[in-house]
Parts: sequence; C-alpha cells; structure tokens
Amino acid sequence: MEIYFDGYCPESLMKGKHVEMRLNEDDFWESEATGLQMTVFPPFATILRWRGRGKFRQSSDVASNSLVGLIMTEAKKEDGKEIFPDEEKIINNKFGLEWYLGEIYDSKEKFDEAKFNPNDPVFKEQEKYIKTIPREDFQKLVQLFDNLKEQGYSNKFLSSEAFKELHEMLYDMKLIFNFKWMAWHEGWKNINDTNVDYSGCSLLDASLYLTAIFRADRFSDGTIEQNFKNGALDKIFNTLR
Repeated sequence: MEIYFDGYCPESLMKGKHVEMRLNEDDFWESEATGLQMTVFPPFATILRWRGRGKFRQSSDVASNSLVGLIMTEAKKEDGKEIFPDEEKIINNKFGLEWYLGEIYDSKEKFDEAKFNPNDPVFKEQEKYIKTIPREDFQKLVQLFDNLKEQGYSNKFLSSEAFKELHEMLYDMKLIFNFKWMAWHEGWKNINDTNVDYSGCSLLDASLYLTAIFRADRFSDGTIEQNFKNGALDKIFNTLR
C-alpha cells in the first residue's frame, strides 16, 4: 500500500495516531508529538534528518488544512541542501518510512556533529603517517592485490587465502583508519560512479576510499565484492601502484 503526506505526522500515523504538524520558528512543519520535521516542495514533502525543538510559531496553521497527497522523500545529504527533497529516494511504503526514521537525529546539533568534516585533524595525522610507510610495503600490498586478481573473483574469493592476506595487510599498514566514512557523501558518490577516474588521487585519498569500502562491508555485506567486480578497487590500487 502506497503512502503519501496528508499533513499529519507520518511517524505517528504508523502508530494509528493523527497528530498535527505546525510551522516552527525555522519555518519547517513539525510534529506536535514527535518533533519530526518536514519541508514541502510540491509535489514532494521531505522528512528532515533531525528533529525539531518544539518551538512553534504562535499564529501557525496546521499542515492538514492545506496539504494532501504529497510524495514523501528522504532529504538530500549534500551540505547546504539538507532541507531539499532527494527525488531519487521516494518513501512510498511503511517499511521504507520506518527504515528512514531510524536514521533521524534527535537534534540539529547531533546531526551537525555526525557530518563529515574535511578539516578534521585526523586527516592531517593520516597523511603524515602514510608518508612514513616504506615503499616496499606498498609494493607488497599491490602484489597481493595482483595475486587476488589472477585468482579471479569467484563466489568464494572473500574466504580465499589471497584475500585474507590482502585484508590483513591493509589493516596492518593502517591504511584503514577511523573517520566518519558513513557521512563522506562525496566519496560515496565517487565510489558508486563506475566512470570515476582515481588516477589523480593522493595516498590519503586512496586510504579514505579503502576505509569506506572495507568498513562498509561489515554493515552491507557484498560492498567489497561489488567494488572488486566493478573495477573501483582496481583503479584505487593502480593509484597505489
């Protein structure tokens, strides 16, 4: 059954409750019960990724008096576009809505805290560290990758000795490191674009991409395998080469 935004809090509707949404001081529609916030760009209604503070405009009307049948979407992730609809991420059923609600932060402060920060000191530290890695270690790592390619990407290649050696060395060399890789939207955009050219990447960039792909596989099984097969990891290792 498809669902639409008719002015009532979508989160409350899932529990069988008709809860009004009113304009808050930020000019977002906010649920009186849950703090869920939405913006409207007809024919779309976008659920924001952080909850409101319950500070409503005194004279605000309720959304149910004027809004009906709007297509619900996720919000864009790019900086500066977080209140706009991602028209490729339509929420049209309860399962999709429930999944997306699980991603919403309790406040704008927590949302901002979780953002990817390109000026995070961790990147300068990683860049400085990478320069201390002996050339021979990079050569060995690339050779392990070549061994895996020669073996071929069968259904069981992730359990092969060749992959285990490569995986272990990536972590031993600390090319996989801690940063907010899930929030690195620009990086994931590149990873998901099979036409991206990685030849101009720095060693730090390569470390970022490797971290994102290998860490993501823990939460989304098949991420490593997919990026072997689509050539992304081949391009990244050519940068290391």
